[in-house]
Amino acid sequence: MEIDSSEKKFSVAALTVFKRFGVRKATMEEIAAEAGVSKPTLYATFRNKDAALGGAIRLAKNAVLQSVREEWERSEELSDQLAIFLDQLVLAGFDLLHNAPDAAAFDTAVGDSSKEAIKVTRAAEIEAVQTLFEASSSLGNHGFDPQRLARFFVDSAMNAKRLAQSRTELEQHLQTLKAVVLALLEPSLPDATA
Repeated sequence: MEIDSSEKKFSVAALTVFKRFGVRKATMEEIAAEAGVSKPTLYATFRNKDAALGGAIRLAKNAVLQSVREEWERSEELSDQLAIFLDQLVLAGFDLLHNAPDAAAFDTAVGDSSKEAIKVTRAAEIEAVQTLFEASSSLGNHGFDPQRLARFFVDSAMNAKRLAQSRTELEQHLQTLKAVVLALLEPSLPDATA
């Protein structure tokens, strides 16, 4: 998910403008002005506002996922690592969307370019979580492999973020999701009747 330098510069500008005005009201003119370039220069990288939104999504998600990985290195407990992921990528994302000037417009503003950015960043999130689950020896006992469980965990968390009506509702859902996943990952207890 590498981003070249001009795309990064324009993505930073797009993210700033989207945060300031919201997705619906932001314009390519404002993004170009924020980046300090002409509109034709911006259009050479992002053909439209949806492409700029895709760049902003990739930039923001890459930065947060990098931060999550760095925090994981300082934490050995899977429970803590999952909490870091949920806090930084799900709860913070919920807060960002719900505090945006036109939060309700985000779903209708997402086009092909931004959908592709979401798809690519979601795959990176799943891959990262999969690395956490690969050490578990009990997954096979439940018919799961690390990639399948990581996809379930990430997709469930992100869908909960999209559907939750309040932060409290989202937090409750994520606590349940985390507990279920941790229960699957705990080593099987020895049979007491043996």
